[in-house]
Amino acid sequence: MFTFLVIEETISLVFPATIMVTFCAVLLLLSNLLVFGIDQYNQKKSREFTEMQLMLQKEADTAEYYEMLLSQYENQNILIHDLKKHLQSIELLNEKGKNEKITAYIQSLMNGSDLKETSRICDDAMLNAILGRYQRQCKEKGIDFHADIRSNAFVHLHQNDLTSLFCNLLDNAVEAAEHIPDSFIELTAQKKEPLPFVVLVLINSCRIMPKCDPDGYPISNKPDKTRHGFGIKSIRKVVKQYQGDMQMYYDTDSATFHTIITLKQ
Repeated sequence: MFTFLVIEETISLVFPATIMVTFCAVLLLLSNLLVFGIDQYNQKKSREFTEMQLMLQKEADTAEYYEMLLSQYENQNILIHDLKKHLQSIELLNEKGKNEKITAYIQSLMNGSDLKETSRICDDAMLNAILGRYQRQCKEKGIDFHADIRSNAFVHLHQNDLTSLFCNLLDNAVEAAEHIPDSFIELTAQKKEPLPFVVLVLINSCRIMPKCDPDGYPISNKPDKTRHGFGIKSIRKVVKQYQGDMQMYYDTDSATFHTIITLKQ
């Protein structure tokens, strides 16, 4: 544009040429703006695609992990079903006086992965496996964990959505409550009869008020923003998919963070 202006100032052009130079300058400016706009749009779509891929990968990995836990739970039921046969085998060894083999047999059953304790927190097998994992994490970290999930509260959720919602919520809650004396996590969920909604309430200890975006949702304080900060986005995606609503706020008096989610059944 500056070059065209200098040309018009230094060289006497006839009227049609002046119009042509002006038209070319404006066209060049519009072309640059168009290219810039397309480039910004492509960068935005590329970032959104990368974020979506990361969220999908995380959800797929987590779902696979809990499928493994469900398999372990099924193996426990099989072992209980076969307990009579194991007792019969022990009885035969006892009749033959093979005490060492009896001891080894019992030890092999007791040390097997199928006899590891599985907590019964709710009636949904997948959700029970998820909550059981976080219950063990909280016990290891000294966090008091309590969950009250009413019967059939989340039967309408797909397993991937169930995994994504609760894992991201509890990941954030455990991270916030860690290293706080007498910290706790309380999770409740129940249907709001006769309304077709499920209300989920999560309250966890939190030392300081987290930074929030303009919509009021917490922002990740981790330095690598390309690898973190997708948890809230994933939760919001599930909430939107089930025509729900989510509210988050920090209570300074009790130093707790509150999350209230409603999902349409």
